[in-house]
Amino acid sequence: MAYNTIYEKLTADPNDLVGAFAYIIYKQQKVDYFKSFGGRELRREEVESFHAIAALDTSIAAYRTQGEALAQAFLNVSLDQLVERTEAATRKDTLHRQIETVNAGLVARLDSISISLDAKRTLTGWMRDVAGNLLVNLVSIFVLGALLLGYRFSGELQQSAEKKVGVVAPGDAARAVNTEAAPSAGN
Repeated sequence: MAYNTIYEKLTADPNDLVGAFAYIIYKQQKVDYFKSFGGRELRREEVESFHAIAALDTSIAAYRTQGEALAQAFLNVSLDQLVERTEAATRKDTLHRQIETVNAGLVARLDSISISLDAKRTLTGWMRDVAGNLLVNLVSIFVLGALLLGYRFSGELQQSAEKKVGVVAPGDAARAVNTEAAPSAGN
């Protein structure tokens, strides 16, 4: 049997990926051809017939076209997987950076609160809190007292105005009637 040159026809050089895929397709077709005879030993003419058809320029072009399609599909799947891994890594890195930023902010706030609490735990801090509370209580007493005095002053002012105008309040009218009736009963 003569040397088969199909590999050299399909591949331009050893690094020709499309040619390698075309050769794989050729080999698969050859296996399928041999299987189509039901496992019996092929005659030399049948094998040479397959090689003659596979070596035709149209067959070589068809193998290369199928090889290009297979290489493109392989490349697309590989690129899709790479994009998915890169996106996942990017999302993970972004999330990690956001968590670190939030964590740093929380640590800074907790440190600030801790410093503030430590300052209040001293005698000076305690006395400052007591003085602040005392001042608030005194201001509250002053405001309540002012409101009470204001209310009382308002009532006295109203009575004074009513007396000047001659309007008698209902409670004063009852007292005036009782006062007038008492001397006449004694006569």
